[in-house]
Amino acid sequence: MKKLFVLAIMAVMAIGSAYSQSLEDVWMNLRNKQIGKARKVMDQVMVGNEDNAQAWLMKGNTYLQVYQQDQERVAKDPSYVSRTPDAIIIANEAFYKAISLDGNVTPMTGMLGPIEGQALCADPVYAMAQKAAENGDVENAIKYYNLAARDFKAAKSNVNAGVAYYDVAQLYKQTGDKENYKSMLNEVVKLKFPDPAVYLDLYDLYKEEKDTVNCGKILKTAMKNVPEDKRADIEAAELDYFAMTGQIDKLNATCDEMAAKYEKSAPVLALIANHLVNNGQYEKAESVINKGLAVDPNNAELNFQMASRYFFEALANQDLQDQTMKSKEGSYMERAEKVNALKEAQKTILENAHTWSEKAYNLNPNDMNNNVMLQQIKLKLLLPVPDELKAKVDSYRH
Repeated sequence: MKKLFVLAIMAVMAIGSAYSQSLEDVWMNLRNKQIGKARKVMDQVMVGNEDNAQAWLMKGNTYLQVYQQDQERVAKDPSYVSRTPDAIIIANEAFYKAISLDGNVTPMTGMLGPIEGQALCADPVYAMAQKAAENGDVENAIKYYNLAARDFKAAKSNVNAGVAYYDVAQLYKQTGDKENYKSMLNEVVKLKFPDPAVYLDLYDLYKEEKDTVNCGKILKTAMKNVPEDKRADIEAAELDYFAMTGQIDKLNATCDEMAAKYEKSAPVLALIANHLVNNGQYEKAESVINKGLAVDPNNAELNFQMASRYFFEALANQDLQDQTMKSKEGSYMERAEKVNALKEAQKTILENAHTWSEKAYNLNPNDMNNNVMLQQIKLKLLLPVPDELKAKVDSYRH
């Protein structure tokens, strides 16, 4: 019995020695640039060592060098076709497996550790994801982008990880997978990504779901993570949020702050004006627009916003006319007099709208919103509609 026990121990020792020697062989072959030999031995070593972190780490090093050798050959001969086209993916997974099994696994002399290995895999894997996406291979594009993001995170390159996750999000959006789209956007947010687009995408999603709580939360997060010089669109979304939640006082106060902050930016002033017009703050909108026109008098959007300021005031005037006639205050003749006075005021307002809309049209004849509005104004004022304008508006219906 004792003899059998000794034999068993000797067998285990022999296996361990053989494994150690095999890893040494792989290491030596890699050091001597005998990469093909190293790979063959490595594949043999892995059999029965699936739970060994050191084996996975050496496999990552081996296949990374296989990939690098293939890249060198392609650079010399573009017609070269690799026998292991997925070498970088194999290396990537091996490095990750090694650190998953043992967070303290260390490489042999001259080899890469698991974090260094993943960092070197990140860019090539990301490039594979881009190629898959371009070829319409959504499944593999998503897989590779996720792998690249994991590698970038391991290398503490959160911005690059965020870019990869955002690319995944866009693919889910294209396929109509709203839940995964939202999930991936939130992964980007967790990385404190500095690009406002991510937060605006999530804001639009929450707004569509009528989730005002998360609308507010994502804007607050954006204000923390997005650099100040890139916050204009986030601040504009805040205006939308205040309007949506009926916080008109905050809307007005924020508009004042933004108008002062961006007093030299015509596009931002036009955005502010748009929110004010949409919320019936016509005089305040006009003041903001005039600031913008002082900077850029030929800005088509500002001219359009001034036209909108008058056009929507004219529509509000029409509502007031209707309410006056339906009310029971005063006699019929008194109400009729009030309505006539409102009509006169409305005509003047529409004429102002027409002047500004014509200016906007001359600056940008292809603005659909202005073109539709300009035709409506002309019809209300009983003015002829030019054939060119009518044709443009008709084309929007098809």
